[in-house]
Amino acid sequence: MVRGASIAVLVATFLLWPGATAQAENQDRAPIRESTSLVDLPENGSLPGSLEPGGLLKDTDERIVRWEQALEVYRLIRGQSDLSQDQLAVIRSQIVDTRIAIDDRRRRLDSLISDLQAQLDSLGVAPDDGLEPDAVVRRRAELTDRIREVEGRHKEIGLLIELTDQLIERIGTARVMELRDRLFTQYPAPIRPRIIFAALNDGLDVLGRILSAPLAGFNQGLDRAKDVLPPTIAAAGLALAAWLFCLFWLERRFGPNGDPSSYSRKVLAAVVIAISRGLAPAAVVAAPVYVLEATGATSELAGIVLLAAKEAVVRYLILTGLIRAALAPHAAPWRLPSFTDEAAAGIWRRSLVLLTTLHIALFLIEVAQSLTIAPELHSVFALVFSVLVASNLLALLRRSYWEPETGGSLELDEDDDARAGIDPGSVLRWFLILVALSSVGFAIVGYSEASVWLLSRLIDVGFLTLVLAMVRGLIRDITGIVNDPETRAHRLVQRFTGASDGAISRTVFWLNILFDLVTALAALFSIALIVGMSVGDMYLVVLRGLEGFDVGNVRISPGSLLSGLIAFFVALIATRMIQRGLVKRIFPHTHIDTGIQHSVTAGIGYVGVTLALLTAVAVVGFDLSNLALIAGALSVGIGFGLQAIVNNFVSGLILLAERPIKVGDWIKIGAFEGTVKRINVRATEIQTFQRSEVIIPNSELITSALINYTHKDKYGRIDVAVPVSYGEDPNRVGEILLEIAAEHPMIATWPEPYLFFHGFDDVAMRLQLRVYLIDINNFLTVTNDLHFAVAERLRAAGIAFPRPHVDTRLRRDDVQDSRLGPVAEEVAVDHRAPKGGEMEG
Repeated sequence: MVRGASIAVLVATFLLWPGATAQAENQDRAPIRESTSLVDLPENGSLPGSLEPGGLLKDTDERIVRWEQALEVYRLIRGQSDLSQDQLAVIRSQIVDTRIAIDDRRRRLDSLISDLQAQLDSLGVAPDDGLEPDAVVRRRAELTDRIREVEGRHKEIGLLIELTDQLIERIGTARVMELRDRLFTQYPAPIRPRIIFAALNDGLDVLGRILSAPLAGFNQGLDRAKDVLPPTIAAAGLALAAWLFCLFWLERRFGPNGDPSSYSRKVLAAVVIAISRGLAPAAVVAAPVYVLEATGATSELAGIVLLAAKEAVVRYLILTGLIRAALAPHAAPWRLPSFTDEAAAGIWRRSLVLLTTLHIALFLIEVAQSLTIAPELHSVFALVFSVLVASNLLALLRRSYWEPETGGSLELDEDDDARAGIDPGSVLRWFLILVALSSVGFAIVGYSEASVWLLSRLIDVGFLTLVLAMVRGLIRDITGIVNDPETRAHRLVQRFTGASDGAISRTVFWLNILFDLVTALAALFSIALIVGMSVGDMYLVVLRGLEGFDVGNVRISPGSLLSGLIAFFVALIATRMIQRGLVKRIFPHTHIDTGIQHSVTAGIGYVGVTLALLTAVAVVGFDLSNLALIAGALSVGIGFGLQAIVNNFVSGLILLAERPIKVGDWIKIGAFEGTVKRINVRATEIQTFQRSEVIIPNSELITSALINYTHKDKYGRIDVAVPVSYGEDPNRVGEILLEIAAEHPMIATWPEPYLFFHGFDDVAMRLQLRVYLIDINNFLTVTNDLHFAVAERLRAAGIAFPRPHVDTRLRRDDVQDSRLGPVAEEVAVDHRAPKGGEMEG
């Protein structure tokens, strides 16, 4: 303990070294924290060092001296072989903080070099003949010298960073070696009777010391009872009042009473139970202990016992409260997971036994670290602990407990198993069983530290996984309620946001994905802390990952890639917002043609995507001059395999710019006829009148002849053919046809409808009504209306349509003549239509 304190004081002394001993003796100074930002304004109000190169260089020189001294101290301390895991973790954390400060200074120097180089580049290239103004020559020399000075400090900073990385790696290796040596230190085998009796004798002595520690601490602090007792009682009273409020009002008002009306009501009841049965009683225990610890009213051993007891009890209460809230062992309708009553009751009982055993053991282990424990007691305690915890863990992992509520087995059929492969739940279950049995085996052969460490970490990870799984399932259930159109929550979201069902569904999907990522990161972070990594270690891992690696002259890092993706999606979202604003807010208030609107919107989309890509490339740091190499490689590919794709792409741009066709046009190309729905980069979508989609490459629309019925305007002509019998008056029929055309609202008055006498044939006179439509897209409707009107009006006027002339002749061949006898003459039947307007009676 004293050695660890002396090491910390020594390290802090060198970290806070002022850089000038005389100044430290003559004046007071505030300590400098190297882990804080180095870009703060000085006390005199001058500009930061990044704007004053001289001040920045001077400050950098002073800091380099202090950093070198601190790293030397770290190196000397690291060479000691009797450092514990905690001491090594403290030293490594301080080195990581120093490295962060050094790296921050390197970034400032990089920025200064960039600024100076930009100033030097603004002067241009020095002329070969040397004819240049003296002021420019002096300025060029000053900038060159300053760049060299800054680059020199930059190299020194780089050397310090390399030294800190080496120290961090060596300390990390030392920590791993120390942990390995501690875990695989072999104690006496606890199965021998002599070892058991020795452990019992020593255990009674240790237990007596633990029980007497609080009384000894109270006796030592009796004179301070008047100062400590009132705040302790006040803290305990407030926490107790909050607990009673949760039990007798909050739980009765929002707890599991009656039957749940909805799933959200079950979630609310679970939260209330977790507070009233877990968090609130834990606060009752923690509040007075916190006051005693803050006031220092106990002795050293009593404080250790009290603090260990508080941590064990608080953790036990919180975990049991969470499990009770989720399982609801005595209120099945309020249970969150789908367990049977028997499984929920079994899991609840086994969890209580397991948590009780675990936290008693953890309390004893925490206290025993400050006492001298005999190896025999250590070995026997590890065996008893591992057997109790492993047996309860194996009982908790019974397969029947984790079956679904329907009671069906978790086993898959042979066909299902062949398709599904390995069941992750079964793999996890057998892994936990293997670890539990391995811990017992380690304890039997004497590896007590390994047994206790393995089981304690396993249980911590197991309960962490359980809590995260419960939270994830709870979030999924809540988002599922929001996504259900029949729920009140869904209607409230629609009312306040105005989003459609599809938009809410997509938002819920991406929120679930985001929460899964956050849960995975939280699990990794927590597991790293459980297995012994420090926050500084994880920060260093993240920092090194963000620094990336070099590929040629390009540095690739996750941070720059993430920044590039964010920049790309931000630019893309901005483009989509502009397009949506044009379509929804601006274009509806104008008389711009639909095709022009689509062309403008598509053009903005292409420009936006291009700018988004360029922005992302610039943020990543990729040199755009290297695109020439890529363009050269692509030109070869275009010449061979990408010619058709590029042809269609360029044709699409021509279609948008020249606009021979546009969205909404009625076109006919080859055997296809329909309305243009969308002009994409590669092809154009045409919807036929049968409501089928035809995808035509853009190059065919450019190189092939097509008919565009609505290219310039929507005016169009349709012809209605009307046959008239020779006995009728064509002028009278024409008047009727023109009257029908004049009465139709979709027919244009200019050009006026007119009648065209098409010609004569063997059956009738051929008349043709030609009319012009305001919108040719209505040609089917107008044609249909005209046909019905013509048929109705001509029939009402007594004008009949001519019938076709058909001659039917009956003949007998020679075989029929030989069997039936000769026929006197051929019979001819005339089926010609009657004349004129004669109607058959």
